[in-house]
Amino acid sequence: MKDILSEIIAHKRIEIELQKRAVSLERLQEEVAAMMQKELGIQQGENKMLFTLVTKGKLDIDTAAEEAGVSVSEFEKLMSEAGYKVPETV
Repeated sequence: MKDILSEIIAHKRIEIELQKRAVSLERLQEEVAAMMQKELGIQQGENKMLFTLVTKGKLDIDTAAEEAGVSVSEFEKLMSEAGYKVPETV
């Protein structure tokens, strides 16, 4: 009887520890998702700033693409998809 009770207590402790770890993992996943969302927002804001500067003629598209870490054609695509007018190249 004592062995069965000890075994039940041991299983319950393991179950509690697994529940704690599951909650910790869920919190970690939520934090990672929030950080990724924040990073996406920052990236979108940076791109919007670059698009605006290019549109106003204050920054050439080659430099803007370099700052964004993409090719000029990819930058033009992103700019167009965001609703900005891609300047004519000479």
